[in-house]
Amino acid sequence: MDSFSKLVDFFKQFPGTGPRQARRFVYFLLSKDPELIETMAKEMVELRKATRQCAECFLYFPKQNGPLCGVCSSDATDRSILVVVEKDADQEIVRKSGSFKGLYFILGGLLPILEKNPAEKIRIRELLSRVKTLEKNGLKEIILALSANPEGENTFQYIKRTLEPVAQKIKITSLGRGLSTGAELEYSDSDTLSHALKNRG
Repeated sequence: MDSFSKLVDFFKQFPGTGPRQARRFVYFLLSKDPELIETMAKEMVELRKATRQCAECFLYFPKQNGPLCGVCSSDATDRSILVVVEKDADQEIVRKSGSFKGLYFILGGLLPILEKNPAEKIRIRELLSRVKTLEKNGLKEIILALSANPEGENTFQYIKRTLEPVAQKIKITSLGRGLSTGAELEYSDSDTLSHALKNRG
C-alpha cells in the first residue's frame, strides 16, 4: 500500500470521516508547504508526550498538573454528584455550559445495539469501581449524560441495569428534554444543555 492510501486509511479512523473526506484531507496536506506538515507531525508527537488521562475520570489533560485533572483535584468540586459522558468533547461542552459543578466520568464510547461484549466497548468496570469509592464519600446522584440516539439509549439502559444493584442509595438520572432526538451531546449548545441538566429525571 502506498503512502497516499495509508494516510487515507488513517483519516478514515477519525470520528465522522468517510473515504471521500479522508482523501480530501490527504490532498489538502499535499497542497501545503512541507514545513507545515513537519510542524504538524511534531506537534502531534508533543501532544501525546505532554498529555495524560486522569486516574479517576479518564479525561485527557496536561501531564505537568499531576495524576488528577483540575476537576477531580479541586476542593470546589461537588462530590455528591457525578455526570457520565461518552467522550472528552462531551465533558468539555457540559463544563462550558456552567450548569454543572460536580465530578465527571468518561465512558470512552457508546454501546451499539445488540453488543455482545459491553465491557470491551466502554469503561463499565472502572465506572463501577469509581461509584463504589464515591458512594463511601457521599455520592448522591449519577447523571447519565449521553447522546439522544439509539446507541446512547442502549448505553443508558445497560449502565442503569449494571449500577442499580451496587448503588441502591444513589439516584440515577438522565438528561431532561431539550436535546433533540438523534442529537450528539458534543454538538449541543450551552443553553440547550443547561436546560437538559436542570430538567433531568
